[in-house]
Order: sequence, then structure tokens, then C-alpha cells
Amino acid sequence: MSDEYANPAQPGLRLSDAERERAVARLADDHSSGRLSATEYGERAASARSAVTRGDLVPLFADLPAETPPAPGSPGARYGSADPGDPVARPATFTDPDFDAAASGGTRALGGRVGATIMALVPFVALILFLLSGFLGGWAWSWVWWLLVPIAGIVIYGPGADGRRTR
Repeated sequence: MSDEYANPAQPGLRLSDAERERAVARLADDHSSGRLSATEYGERAASARSAVTRGDLVPLFADLPAETPPAPGSPGARYGSADPGDPVARPATFTDPDFDAAASGGTRALGGRVGATIMALVPFVALILFLLSGFLGGWAWSWVWWLLVPIAGIVIYGPGADGRRTR
């Protein structure tokens, strides 16, 4: 792939959110490989997120080498890449380098790992309650316990998760 940031084919074209996030991911790679200080990375990432056209990204990458492989252990440009020829490409997703997944327990669930663990156990609790109420009280309404699964999912991963993603 040619260096689309240093010499864009059409600098006047507006950027998509995915293109902005790819630019930020590339800046993160350059930061993790030692080419950018934390301050420079923060300024350039903020500029990349607020860029409107491809030409707005040119000054951010002018002093950086063309496409570099991601540093080991960093979220590289391949994650969230929309390149269909990339065998490891995943669908473009929300990525925010300022979000520290390790500090939040490695998950976006309410309560971190505890919330994720509770969500994993809810189907088993529902099964036990289903069987107990079925054998002891009748099967007519025992199915209601299965509603715990989507309710727990909504509470733990529901609409409030957007706020947890952008800490």
C-alpha cells in the first residue's frame, strides 16, 4: 500500500470515521515504536480525529516513514483494517487508544471482569432455577427464568456501555 497520508491521491476528499481511526492507529504504531513522544502522539491523534479532509492528515505524517509494520503487542493498522486482501483483517470497530482496557479489567462490561463473569454464569443460574421451579412448582411458568439472560446482558453490556468505551 502506498503512503496514503503523505501523498493522498485526492486531498480534498472528506474523511470517514474509519479512515480517521486508521490514521490514529498508525500514529499509535509510530508512538509505540518510539518515533513519537507521548505529547506529540496526543497532539497528532487529536488532530487526526478532528481532520475533515485527506489533506488535513498530510502534515501529521510528513516526518514519519511510510507504512511501517505494527510494533509487537500494539493494536496495529491490521486490527480494524478494511483491506479485503488482509487475511487477518477484522471488521472495523471502535478503537480508542486513550481507552485503557487493562485498567478497566480488560472488558467493557459493567463491573469489568466481575461483570463479565456474572454474565457468563447467568445462563447456568437460569437453567438451575428453570429446573427447580419446573420440578417443584410446575412447568407452565418456569420458562420465565430464561429472561434473566437478556436482562443481565442489557444491564451489563447495554446502552450505558458507550460511556464506558470512551473513558
